[in-house]
Order: sequence, then C-alpha cells, then structure tokens
Amino acid sequence: MQSSLARGIVVTLALTLTACAPNPVTGDALLLGTAIRIQTYRPANAQLIDDAFARVAEIEATMSTTEADYDTTELLELNRAPVASGYTVSADTQLVIERALHFAAISDGAFDPTIWPLVRLWNIGSEQPEVPARQAIDAAQQLVNFRDVRVGADGLVRFARQGMGIDVGGIAKGFAADEVVTILREAGVTSALLDFGGNIYALGRKPDGTAWRIGVQRPDAARSQLLGVLEVQDRSVVTSGPYERFFVEGGVRYHHLIDPATGFPAENGIEQVTIVSERSIDADALSTAVYIMGLERGLALLQSLPEAEGIIVTLEREVHMTDGIPPLFELIDTDFTIVP
Repeated sequence: MQSSLARGIVVTLALTLTACAPNPVTGDALLLGTAIRIQTYRPANAQLIDDAFARVAEIEATMSTTEADYDTTELLELNRAPVASGYTVSADTQLVIERALHFAAISDGAFDPTIWPLVRLWNIGSEQPEVPARQAIDAAQQLVNFRDVRVGADGLVRFARQGMGIDVGGIAKGFAADEVVTILREAGVTSALLDFGGNIYALGRKPDGTAWRIGVQRPDAARSQLLGVLEVQDRSVVTSGPYERFFVEGGVRYHHLIDPATGFPAENGIEQVTIVSERSIDADALSTAVYIMGLERGLALLQSLPEAEGIIVTLEREVHMTDGIPPLFELIDTDFTIVP
C-alpha cells in the first residue's frame, strides 16, 4: 500500500554509518509524515537546508491526501472532482503521477497509485485502524486500476469512474528527495547525506573521499541491528518492509503494504526489499512494487532495469540480490544466507 504523505510513506530502515569530517551543517524537520535530516559537508550550508525544507513542505502541501491534515491539496481536489471534468494539476504533480503510472505498468499493477480507495478504507497509520468488511474491500478494489487514468499534456487528469482516486505516498517522498538533491547540486554541494525517514540519498562521497556506508537493518530486529552494509555514492537507498506500520486485530498482524490484487496486506514470503538507484523516486516506487510482486517476479523486474539494483530478503532468511549488488554489499548478520 502506498500510504498518504502526511502519515508516512513506506518507512525504510537504512541506518547511516557516517564517520565523517567534523562540522557538517545539519537540519532536521518533520515533513511528509516522517523525520527528515539533511547534512551538508562540502560546502556546509544552513541556508540551503532551509531552502530544501521549504521545497519539501511545498510538495507535501500539494500532494498529500491526508484529509485530517489538509482541507485541500491538488490530489484531494483531483480525487473529489467530477469524472466528467477531471482536474488540472501542476507540473510537479503531473510528473509524479506519470512516473507512478509508469511503475504501475512495468509491475503489472503491483504498484498502483489508484490504490487510494483501499488506503482510505484500511486507514493504517490512524489512531483507529481496523480490518474492513470483505464487501467494502471488494467495492474499493473495483475502483483500483491504473489503466483507468488519463493524463493530458496540459496536466488535466481524468478517471474512468467516480470514486477513483490517486495516492502518491509510495513515490512522492522519493521525488522530494530528488528535488533536494537538485537544490544542493545546483548550489555546488558535492558531499551531503539525506535521510527522509529512512529513504537515504548519498550525494557525492564523504569528505574524506571514500564512499558512504549505509547500513541496512535486519528486518526482524531492532533498528540498531544490521543485516549488512552498502557502499554507495550519488545513489539512493530505499527499503520497504512490513514491520514499521501495522496494527493487530484478533491476534492477526496487518501491515501497510496492501496488494491491489487482493485488497489485503501482501503475503508472499518476502520480509524486506532494498533498492539502490540514481533517482530516489525510482527506488521509492520499486521497493513497494517488488515487495508486493514477490521474489521471482520482483527479482525478474529488477534484473530487467539497468537503472536499479536490489536486495530481497525472504522469511526463510535468504538474501537474493541483483547482479550489481555484490560489489556494493557486505552481509554482516550470519543468521542470513546469500543465495547465488
């Protein structure tokens, strides 16, 4: 499930290992429903961080679908608009919607931005989530189909049926991270680290000239326990798993990664997916898509995409990797086994 922005998107559990040069400028904010940290090193620049946070706040105020936090946003207006007229969105929102539809297409709907009716129904992340009635889930599923969205060159978005809606919570945090990277690069920053609630972007190299070391959490343990470490530069690292956002009802644990094909949280033997890519928007969407697709289909999709690499961890504690990951990844936890 792609959750709404103000409630936290897919929470990733990459822990940064940053024995870096002293005196970075660090800024922290609560945006997109999560804690965001930006550290700039070369050069360290406080004003840039303020500019970056302002840009992220603008994106949230434009694309959130959390009605408890916003009376209106572009996506709320789109989702409320009559089918006959549709709604014209900004260039930013159009870009994010079109990119989301791209990943919906290549994942055969595993990642689907029209999942909004199911997101509202399950309401995971609220104070009172509950398992919806089967009849309600079936009705909501009839409104989920990315193929029934039309986006015009002028930004006019139309749905095929009233009641449909778009939620970009599974991709907009990545878009926001990429926008911040652009702000920093255009200002001449060559070394920085972004943590958007676990969505990591390592800009350039560390000040000492070495690659950034990004810790990937062990999926069934506390955040301080690492599965392994990735060494990256100018790359985003995003992880999806079911262990951060969930609720328990009747002794059953329901997580936030909803499979559009079933209307229920995905259950396919995967415990965690980590994506490494140059663009955080891609890593964000793919981490969710691959988790919902399952091991075989998800791995096949990643192997077909030259712009992305991935690590898939199964409930059997097997670690599956795409061809480009081994030179970047060191497995630390010996409870897990790398499968060739």
